[in-house]
This record gives sequence, C-alpha cells and structure tokens, in this order.
Amino acid sequence: MVKVVSGPSFDEDMNPLPPKEDWKDFGSCRCDDNGVMKQISVNGVMYDYNYHVVYEGGILNAGTEVRILDGESVRAEGKVIKSGKSNYFKYAEIWL
Repeated sequence: MVKVVSGPSFDEDMNPLPPKEDWKDFGSCRCDDNGVMKQISVNGVMYDYNYHVVYEGGILNAGTEVRILDGESVRAEGKVIKSGKSNYFKYAEIWL
C-alpha cells in the first residue's frame, strides 16, 4: 500500500483544513528482508535498507511511504530509498 496525502483544502469559510492521509493498494508484490545487511548506492551514497520489494507497476518516488501487508498483518513498512523499473519485463522494485 502507498500512503497518499491530499493537497491543501479549505472549508466554506476558506479556513485551511489539515491534509487527509489515506493508503492506496498498488497490487501484489514480493517482499524480501535484508537479513545480510546489504547496501545500495544512491548518487554515490551508501544506504542500509531493510526490505527489497518487487511488484508489477510504475516507479515510486524516493521518500514515498509504503506498507506491505501479509493478509491483515503488516509485513514491512518504511520510506522508499531507491526505486527502479525493468525496461523489458513489466515489474519495478523498491528498497525501503
């Protein structure tokens, strides 16, 4: 699931309302734990990541909050560190 935050909105008196947060389902995926503490490089900086997720869909921007569900329980949760999309196969991957 991807966290979606609504843009600014106003009530009938034009007072600003707080943004609304909602979780949007983006389909099935495979989520692997990083048990061996591998690292990834983003613009020459090395990052430790907790989860590697492969899914069918488009690229998610760095900083996007993601939650991976296994049935009703949360398997993984975090912010996207890096994302990539295969140019031949129809899948993308993210590192949280």
